[in-house]
Formats: sequence, C-alpha cells, structure tokens
Amino acid sequence: MDEGLFAGYGATFIRDAPFAGIYLFFYEQCKSVANVWKTQYDVSVANVAVNLGSGVVAGTMATCITQPFDMMKTRMQLDPHIYPNIWSTTRRVLMQDGIVGFFDGLSLRLARKPLSSAISWAIYEEVTGYSERLLQWHDLPRSLLPISGRPALSWWYDVAKGMFKNIYIVANAYNAGVVSDIAFVHRVKKCDTGAVIMQADFLYDQHQDNWFKDLVAGLKQSDRVLAYRSLKKILLCTVTNEKLSILSSLPPTTSLQEALIDGDPEEVKTPSTHMFMDNSLSLDVYLNTWHDYFATSSSDKSCSNNEVLQVKAYARVGLMGNPSDGFYGKTMSLLISNFWAQVTLIPHDGSEPEHSSITIMSNPVADPRRFSTLSSLANLCETDGYENGDRLLLACCKVFYCHCREAGIKIDTRQGFKVLFDTNIPRQVGLAGSSAIITAFWKALLKFYRVTSEQIPLEQQASLVLSVEQDELGIAAGLQDRVIQAYGGLVYMDFDRHFVECNGYGKYERLDVSLVPPLFLAYIARPEDSGKVHSTVKQRFLANDPEVVAAMRQFASFTDQARQSLESGDHHAFAQLMTANFEQRRKTYGDAVVGAANLRMVELARQHRCVAKFPGSGGAVVGMWDGLDQATREQDLLALRHALESEGYVFVELTPMGEQK
Repeated sequence: MDEGLFAGYGATFIRDAPFAGIYLFFYEQCKSVANVWKTQYDVSVANVAVNLGSGVVAGTMATCITQPFDMMKTRMQLDPHIYPNIWSTTRRVLMQDGIVGFFDGLSLRLARKPLSSAISWAIYEEVTGYSERLLQWHDLPRSLLPISGRPALSWWYDVAKGMFKNIYIVANAYNAGVVSDIAFVHRVKKCDTGAVIMQADFLYDQHQDNWFKDLVAGLKQSDRVLAYRSLKKILLCTVTNEKLSILSSLPPTTSLQEALIDGDPEEVKTPSTHMFMDNSLSLDVYLNTWHDYFATSSSDKSCSNNEVLQVKAYARVGLMGNPSDGFYGKTMSLLISNFWAQVTLIPHDGSEPEHSSITIMSNPVADPRRFSTLSSLANLCETDGYENGDRLLLACCKVFYCHCREAGIKIDTRQGFKVLFDTNIPRQVGLAGSSAIITAFWKALLKFYRVTSEQIPLEQQASLVLSVEQDELGIAAGLQDRVIQAYGGLVYMDFDRHFVECNGYGKYERLDVSLVPPLFLAYIARPEDSGKVHSTVKQRFLANDPEVVAAMRQFASFTDQARQSLESGDHHAFAQLMTANFEQRRKTYGDAVVGAANLRMVELARQHRCVAKFPGSGGAVVGMWDGLDQATREQDLLALRHALESEGYVFVELTPMGEQK
C-alpha cells in the first residue's frame, strides 16, 4: 500500500519543480518580446492576449522539456513492479522504445497543459493588475491618468508653455461649476487680455495633431468668441476680457456654452485621440489602448542607456577645524571606507510603456515601508526618527535638473529610471550619512545623463549638494561634508568669507592621505538627534558675538597648525591639536550641548593614552593613540575598545579612502 501511494514520487518531483521554473522563464521572455514587437510596429494588442499567448508558448516549451519525467512517472504509478524506480525505468524505456519512447503521450499532454497554465496565469495577471490599478487610480481625474508614464494633460501642456505667457490648471474643488472656476481665475489672476479655455482631458498627439497647435496659435489673435466641439463636448473656445468680466454675475450652474458661446459651436477636425475624452471610457479600454499610447514615440532607442549604475559615497571624519566650516573658517577632513551609502540606478528599457518615468524604490532595510508589527514600527521611529531617504533623492533630482536647465547643460530626459539606496552609515552620529546618500545619487545622475566634471566642477558640485539639504529641505549643514565626499582622500578647506560669497564655494586643496596617522572611531550605539549640538552658536555668530567669532578663528588656526604637523610628520603635535580642538568646542558650546555620552567617550580615550574629538556634529569621536612607548600601542587600543564596548559604545579602526573620480 505504501509503495502504491508513493509510486512515481521521484519522477513527479523532478517533473513539476523544473516545470514551474522553465514555464516562468519562457513566460516572461515571451511577454517582453511581445511588448517590444507592439512598440516597434505600433500594433494594438490587449494585455490579456499577450499574457494568454505567452502562457501557451511557455506551457508548450515546459511541457516538452519535462515530458520524459511525466512519462516515467505514469509508468511507475501504473506498474511499479516492472518500473520500480527512475533508473530502471529509464533503462527499460531506452532499450524497448529508444529516445522516442520518452515522449510517449506528449500530444495528449500538449492538448491540456499549455492551455490550462496559460488561462491560469492570464487570469492571475488580470486580477492582480486590475486590483492594483483600481486602488491606484480610484477617483483620479481623467486628465491625470498616466499616458506612457505622464499625466494625460501634460502632453498638451508642454506645447502650450511655448505659446502662452500664463497657463492655469483649474480644479473644481471650491466652486459650483466650470463657469465659477473660470470666473475665479479671472478674478484672482487678472486675465485682462482674454483667454483660451480648453478641456483638461484633451490628449495631444504631436505626430498627428499639429493642425491643432496651428489652430490655437491663430485663435490667440482673435477677439471673437469661437468654439469647437468633439464628441458633443466643448474642446476649446476663445473668450474676450469683456465676456470674462460678466461670469461672476451668472448663476454657478450655468453651462460653458450658455455663458460664453452665441449659437452652435463650430465643428472642428476630430483630434486623433478624441476617444480618450469619451465619457464612456472604461478601465479596460484605457489599459489596452491609452496607458502606453505614446510608447513608440517616447522610447527612442538612440538615447537609451541600459547600464545599471551602482555608485557609492563614503562617510567622512572631520579631523580638524570643525565646526568652523559653517562659520567661514578652515577645516581638514578625511574620507573613510568603513561606512558608505550606495545608490543603484536602473534605467528603463526602451520597451517599457513608462520609459521616461522616475521611480524611487524603497529599501526594506535602509528605508523600510513595511513593518512586521506596530511595536517594530514604533521602535524604529524612536531610533531613526521620521525622516526617510525619499526626500533626499527627490530634492537631489530637482536641484540637478534645475541647475542643468539654468546653466544651459543639455540633458536628455526621455529615458527614466528606477532608483533605490542602501547605507551602512550609522544615523545621527555626525558622519555625514544624509549627504553621502545625496552625493552618491548626484554622481549617478551625472553618469546617467553624461554630464562631466568640466560642465559642473567638483567645487560647484559640493555647493549644489549642500543646497539640496540646506535650501530644499531646510537641514542645517556646512560645506565640509559635501566637499570631502566630492573630492575624496584628505582635503584642506578654507572657507574665506569673501571668497565664498563671491564664488559660492571655498578654496580646496588635496593633501597626501598617507600623512594621516592611524585613527579610530567610537560612536553611540543608540544616539539621540545630533542636530541639536549646534545650539544657539549660529545665531550668536550671525549677531557678531565676539566670543563665537574668536572661537571660529581659533578653529581655523588649529587647522593650519594641523596641516603643518602632518606635513612635517609630527603626529604628537597633531594629537595635541585634536585635544585643543575638542576643548575649544566644549568651551564654545558648553557641556550640556556636547552631551554626557560624548564627554564619556573622550574621557575613556584619554585614560588609555589616546586623544579624541568630534568628527562631526556629535554622537561619535575620532581619535588616535598618543603614547610614548610604541610597544604599548596595540595593548592600549585593545583596552580602550573593551572599555568603550563595555559601556555600550562601538569601536572601529578607520581605513582612509582615496580620491574620488
């Protein structure tokens, strides 16, 4: 009985397991080829037909490949005494029937398996696709439905921007009807030269409807009330200022034709996309006909960049002079390879309908959107706060695009991409984690759009990355982090006030990384918000407080002395300057702002013949051994590591990073 129940188990296993993988491989490949073919030859084929056809092809291939195992399974189950296992079955079939015997019953299986698999997958694709889209587009106005990755109205808006001085897109959230909407715009925006009014859901096809652009250009010079109708809807009309002025006095429910048009509207040539404006437009018709309508025109293969880009930017430690970079001082900073942020940019393939779209993907570890329980969500918020990385990427895109536009740098935006980031830089310990994410993405954008350092020099790139945080997101920051992440290695920075105000950046000089003594980093495992470390010092500096101004000059002096110490190989003098830098900061900011945890790390370092200072805004210290007997160095550092770790701190020996390309 046991043998009968499990007869053919092995053959069934090696038939079904590969079948699923083989089927899925061919299914996805067929779908991809079909979508490319649709785009190249501008053929309208329903998604369900593509899915069904791909399923039949994939099912046929998988069935043929796995048929020998199905045949053996059947014989082992029907007559287990003659066919007791896979190996004896294989030998017997080969001896009796040859290779052809392994495909016995293939025709019957082909009549069932491919079609049943195709139907199952087609239904699955349609159900899951519809449910996601229904949620995504529920109550979305037709004018905002995506057409080839962009809102429908944007295809005409791009053309209209070059024809009109002012364009207003008006929603009906606060008014009773379209006449009230137009009156509202006239009243608020002072449209005293008349207007051209259009339906927002008009979809413009530049390849077939150029006549419409010429028509609108001609209407701009007309002072008559003209109207054109398509599908019994007013498509556009011109309105004089006198006519606009009387709209506020009309009943809110007055129709556009009653208010503005005398007589019947004049008929116009039907736009090629007029069916998109049909009130009976269904979701199925939209998905099959309009969702990727401009896929061919928007997927110019000549501009495609298919290389997946992975770009890293590294954490930094401020060796000397910080925090004077935000106060027109001087600093020295070092890039380290221990911690990094990586951005992965995946270009859209030319066959994808949303070829030009930009998608920011969530990283489940670095920037999660899904949490196992409510308590895990709360714990993460307590540790990392509420600021997610999406805003950094969004602001970076905006600054990059606007700068290229203003500087006259031509970039081709017809191809879009998906992007996500990952990082292992500890948060809120002053190691420039957020600027590393932005810098990595900035470098990826430069590569993707083929913008060179000659077009945007490194010193200017650092200032632009700073503007992402400072101007776009309101994050208090200085240039030091962005400069070192742009240049790499070891950099001396002079933020002379007059020079910075004239040029938008400071004077930067690369130094030899080999001059730096061995360094360590210690940081708080569960830090609090490091942003509060700056306290009121910035406000006092802007008010020309003599104590703060003198302190920033002292920090700058430490930097010059530290450079001389490194270049002369005097590491002991450099160590003493690190201590002086920390004590000056402690004096300027006060122990309450510096924080007990930070003071404790410095205290432990000094107890083990080491010195330490802040590498950034707080939450971590960078240090070096400063003993007299080199033979005790390893022992002292090991004892320091144990002391720090026993109190909940993290100890890391630093590895400097070279210059960035």
